[in-house]
Amino acid sequence: MAQAVRAAGIPKPPVGIFLYSSRVPGLAFDTTEQKLAWTAGQVVVAPGVQLGSGGTSRIDFADGSSRPVSVLDAQPALTGVIGTTRSNCRGIPASSCKLTITGASLGKAKVVTSSGPATVPAWSFTAKGLSRPIVVVAAPEDVLKPMVEPVPPRGIAKSAPGILEVQSLTRVEGSALTFVLGHGACEVDLRAHVLEFEDLVIIGGSYGHASGGGACPAIALSTPAVVTLTEPLGDRAVISATTGVRLTPR
Repeated sequence: MAQAVRAAGIPKPPVGIFLYSSRVPGLAFDTTEQKLAWTAGQVVVAPGVQLGSGGTSRIDFADGSSRPVSVLDAQPALTGVIGTTRSNCRGIPASSCKLTITGASLGKAKVVTSSGPATVPAWSFTAKGLSRPIVVVAAPEDVLKPMVEPVPPRGIAKSAPGILEVQSLTRVEGSALTFVLGHGACEVDLRAHVLEFEDLVIIGGSYGHASGGGACPAIALSTPAVVTLTEPLGDRAVISATTGVRLTPR
C-alpha cells in the first residue's frame, strides 16, 4: 500500500475550513406536510415580506480565534439550501404542500467544522404554522466549504480479505491516533493496526469470526480504536489501509 500511494502521489491535505454540520442545523418540522414541502423545495416568501441583507460578520472558533466573513443575503442563503423546486410531494395536495416564509432575522448558530466547534452567522426564518425557526448558515460555501469525501489514488489494489475499513479519523494527539473501524455484527475480536514510515502512516483493522453456525444479522457497526505511534505524527499523512485515501481528523 505504501509503495502504491507514493507512486500515485501522497494525497495533499484538504485546504480551507470544512463544515461538518448541516447548513440547516437543528432543522425540524411540526407536520409531515411541512417536511415534504421543504424536501420538494416548495418554499415561498409571504407577500410583502422583505428578507434582509447580509453585510459582514465573523466566525468565532472554540479556541478563541476568529475570522471575518461576508454574510449571504437572506434570500440567497435560503435558496442555497432549498435547491431546485420539485413537484413531487408524495401524494400531498398542492395546496398543502407549501411552506410560507413570514420573516427573517440575522443571528448566530453553533456548528462543527474542520477547525473545531464554531459560532457562525446564520439566518433565522419564521414560517407559517411552524413552531420553531428554520436556521440557515449564512457564511458562503467558499468560506465554510461542504465536506468532500476523498477519492482513492489511482492504481490502488483492492484490499486483502479480513481488513477492516477506517470510517473516520477522529483525533490526533501527539503520537496517539483515534479512529473508527466499520465492521459487521459477526466480526469480533477487533484489532487495530498501524504501519509507520518516514512520510506516511497506514491504519486499519482486522477481526475474527463469532463462533457458532447461526446466520449473521446484516448490521453495520462502528467501533473506536486507538493506536500509538513510535513518535508524534507530525506532518506525515495518515492513509487508509483499504482505500489509500488520506484521512484527516473529524
